[in-house]
Amino acid sequence: MKNGDHRRKTIAVMFGGRSVEHEISIITGLQLIKAIDVVKYNPLPVYIAPSGKWYAGDALLNREFYRRMPTSLTEVDEVTLLPQPNVGGLTVLRPKRKSGYVTLPAAADNVLPVDVFFVSFHGTFGEDGCIQGVLEMAEVPYTGCGVLSAAVGMSKYHCKKLLESHGIPVLPGIVVNRESIEMNLGNNLAAVREQIMSSPGLEKFPLFVKPLNLGSSIGISKAKDQAGLDAALMQVFKYDYSAIVEPCLDNMMEINVSVLDDTEPIASVLEVPVSSGGDGLTYEDKYMRGGSKKNAPASQGMAGLTRVIDPQDMAPEMKDAAQDYAKRAFKALGCAGVARIDFMVDLSDGKLYFNEINTLPGSLAFYLWMNSHPPIFYTDMLSHIIERAEIRSHRRSSLSREIGFKALFK
Repeated sequence: MKNGDHRRKTIAVMFGGRSVEHEISIITGLQLIKAIDVVKYNPLPVYIAPSGKWYAGDALLNREFYRRMPTSLTEVDEVTLLPQPNVGGLTVLRPKRKSGYVTLPAAADNVLPVDVFFVSFHGTFGEDGCIQGVLEMAEVPYTGCGVLSAAVGMSKYHCKKLLESHGIPVLPGIVVNRESIEMNLGNNLAAVREQIMSSPGLEKFPLFVKPLNLGSSIGISKAKDQAGLDAALMQVFKYDYSAIVEPCLDNMMEINVSVLDDTEPIASVLEVPVSSGGDGLTYEDKYMRGGSKKNAPASQGMAGLTRVIDPQDMAPEMKDAAQDYAKRAFKALGCAGVARIDFMVDLSDGKLYFNEINTLPGSLAFYLWMNSHPPIFYTDMLSHIIERAEIRSHRRSSLSREIGFKALFK
């Protein structure tokens, strides 16, 4: 109880996961917990290890916990979310060890109550609709996109094609599957190269090669010739089954804008991120450079990136176009919560192109909302996202799902 008036709602903040973006998700989750309104909410950290096992407990709040794994995992409860309604929270599979022995909970006490699940995973199994499917099966309130919008937003190619059909400009691209070159490697690579280079808009180098279903700039390469293209494809296939190949703009600027779920989506101010090498942002740019502050910790995540926020010298027409396309993309995909939409500007002709959507952006793009007009502070944004999740859950629960047995016994 707080001030004797109401019970704080328990928010299970879920992070980690079975993805190469595992550590970025941990950063996002821990930042979120520090910023949440503890007067209204009781945050419960829920960590999914690379093994796929789920853990819950306050020890997860200490960053040293992750340095000491796997030994430290005995300090927290091993839990799971049963894919069935009305459980009321997380089921404890193994309680944390105390004084060297395990005390099994009583049957009535083996559920950790949860009111809302706050999803802060990145990458596969968390950002791509998989965890959303489990949450849907359990019929629990959860933040962010549903199964379909998460899955489509995760696939760069399918996302671009859907948005292109809604009048949002995109660059051309082609998908290459790993199985198409696994057999008879040398000959098949040559055939794949020919297929790529004969596709409209991809006839010349350099080309960008990216994993189809990953973020955080993992596995991305710039291919400057045929040998570079072969190497880039092999690099991608270490992390993903499919690659997307896109043209590389000779004179390009990146623009990012965040969109927040509301009755009608609202857009933040823009940012122009600054890369260290001029060939697009790398993983190190995003998470290791520490931004403009000399001693900024890497754990700031995307918030520590060098960037120009709300650039005053950008043409108002460009800002309006990016914000409009971002809101249209958010609606077309059926997104919820907060997302960051990334664009590219061809500086040779001023054309704007959708690049990708991050349905679970690092740091939840709070740095953009703090500088918006009016500003929305991180704590308030989190509360808004939780409240919207509860509204969506209430709407889903009001749907009729049973019509009885009719055809079976006809």
